[in-house]
Amino acid sequence: SDRDGIRVVIELKRDAVAAVVLNNLYKKTPLQTSFSGNFLALMGGGTVPQRFTLRGALNCFLDFRFETIRRRSAFQLEKVESRIHIVQGLLTALACVDDVIDIIRRAPDMNGARERLMDDSNPQLGLSKDQADAVLRLQLGQLTRLNSEKLEKERGTLGSDQKRLQTLMNVDG
Repeated sequence: SDRDGIRVVIELKRDAVAAVVLNNLYKKTPLQTSFSGNFLALMGGGTVPQRFTLRGALNCFLDFRFETIRRRSAFQLEKVESRIHIVQGLLTALACVDDVIDIIRRAPDMNGARERLMDDSNPQLGLSKDQADAVLRLQLGQLTRLNSEKLEKERGTLGSDQKRLQTLMNVDG
């Protein structure tokens, strides 16, 4: 015996029939094991039970796994694209931080500040609602160059994740 397993050698007498000995080995030892399986499952609409072969059951399982991976990837892609959108808005706000601070200072309340940040008349900003909310949640200390570098790095990482997820979604299973 070694790491590949145990090797058994059976030497037969001259008058022994090899096929009979082999059949007896299969029958009386666990050299060959068989078991029965009832591959009954609900497929498709889930209303009618259906009996499968082993190949059919494995194909259905693989189809299920591919669909699960597609759904998970679509969900992750949506989250990554949402975060990219917010990071882009934060970088835009950091690029013209003086204007943003002035807009927030002049606004009577949070809703007024949000509306002014979303105003299309200001070509530098023109943020979406989610971006404006993210800018309003920022603390003044986060408007530094270091935070800008972190956001740039995050945007690069999110961009590579987005490309990876899009290629995964475009692969035909």
